[in-house]
Amino acid sequence: MRGYFIISIESVFPTLSNTNPIGSTVRRVVNAERVFLGDECLAINANEKHGCYAEILAALKHQLDAMLSHHCKVLFVRVDIRQHDYSGDNKPMADFMRKLKKRLVRRYDTNHIGHLWAREVEKAKHQHYHLILMLDGRKVQHPAKLIEDVEFVADSWGLPKPFTPRNCYTLIKRGDAGSYGKAFYRGSYLAKTRGKGYKATTANNYGRSNIQPIQRPALTEKIRGVSEYGEI
Repeated sequence: MRGYFIISIESVFPTLSNTNPIGSTVRRVVNAERVFLGDECLAINANEKHGCYAEILAALKHQLDAMLSHHCKVLFVRVDIRQHDYSGDNKPMADFMRKLKKRLVRRYDTNHIGHLWAREVEKAKHQHYHLILMLDGRKVQHPAKLIEDVEFVADSWGLPKPFTPRNCYTLIKRGDAGSYGKAFYRGSYLAKTRGKGYKATTANNYGRSNIQPIQRPALTEKIRGVSEYGEI
């Protein structure tokens, strides 16, 4: 089928257990506007010329579905974390995420904070990280305070002020294909092939949380729209 790409989650992640690496090398490229991921058709920010990595798309879907299995609403927020200098590994990002999550757990009194980050190096040869945060949408429905926390932690670690894109968040309701599709399309930007690979050989191109899902009926309906989800 033209314009579609089928991804078997099992072939991308043979196991999604606590022993599975939480970030790894990317290998499979998707050059299509939509993917069949599991049994769902999802629009992504890709085409024949500019692809996305299947492993990152699968990681995004796994953690988004896991969060929605625990919470009927999920706040999906995108920010960019920048660094002054190049680092071959991702230790600065790991340290940042550890401190940020500790702060968010105290603020929102929650055990489930999903995340996905992707490392990129482009014209400026020091990496930046595109970051998605996913929180219980009943406890936080707007990202203003959350972004303040992100900026506070970055400043406390001596990092540049994080960049917040316009329209940086989506409040996803369980079973709502529209809000799910909007968030997934926006999140697929993290999977783009451009800018990946500039790192030490042992460093990962992306990292994710390890929220484990509660088994529920299908969380979304099939999504057939594409490219109507606004600015990335």
